[in-house]
Amino acid sequence: MSISALALAALGLTANAQQACDLSDGLGLQPAAFQTETEACFEGLNGVTPDTFMQGQLGQFAAADRSDAGKASLTNLATLNEAARIHAYDMAVRGYVAHEDMEGRSHLDRVRLLDRTYLMGAFGANMAIVDDSATPEEAYRALMADPANKANLKRGEFDHTGVAAVRANGRIYLVQLFSRVEGTLQAPMPTQMNGKTDLKAVFAESRAEPLGWSVVSTSGNVLAKGIGDSVPASELKGQSGYLTIDMALGKDRYTLKGPAVSLF
Repeated sequence: MSISALALAALGLTANAQQACDLSDGLGLQPAAFQTETEACFEGLNGVTPDTFMQGQLGQFAAADRSDAGKASLTNLATLNEAARIHAYDMAVRGYVAHEDMEGRSHLDRVRLLDRTYLMGAFGANMAIVDDSATPEEAYRALMADPANKANLKRGEFDHTGVAAVRANGRIYLVQLFSRVEGTLQAPMPTQMNGKTDLKAVFAESRAEPLGWSVVSTSGNVLAKGIGDSVPASELKGQSGYLTIDMALGKDRYTLKGPAVSLF
């Protein structure tokens, strides 16, 4: 099943991204800037190092625990890894520990800023910080010491995961993300809409019916919405938000969360 003719009229927005990684004032607010700055940070950031071995070990421990609990295995999703990693970088550089960054963006917001294809339903996040000397086993125990984290790991709704382990300041920052992918855009959504663009989606649940779409700001304001095939450009100038698609399955109603987009 697909939702047809989701069209947004918008013209190029210039990204305010920097070419070098500088997290002192956080990541850009616009999707294109956020992506470009994230990519720059992944090229290298002094004093901050990803630990790919520990990430792999944490993934193996999580898979074993899911299997022991009789839950389906999780597929690793690159953009979940990236969102987890950039948040670990940001916490390390700016000296805070929280699920939200200092601009108020959630883990899911960061995924939607980076991912251009997936429509997500259920979502969860685990975090822990351990001493730099911790082994992978000790790091995993620290993650699972929180009952809420352990419950997230074993939630049957999730089908994808991502994890980051980042060393900085004598610590290891651990971020573990989970999601359920409910649909996929047939073509990646651009960070900046350019002209009229049709975005068609295929949904995991074939019986589900799309009711309508909207673009919603980080503060929850609806910037644009509709069921038809276009939105006047005058309604979209200078805006950035997140694509959402409202769905119906029988009498149930739910919302899928899609990529962030700049509207200009």
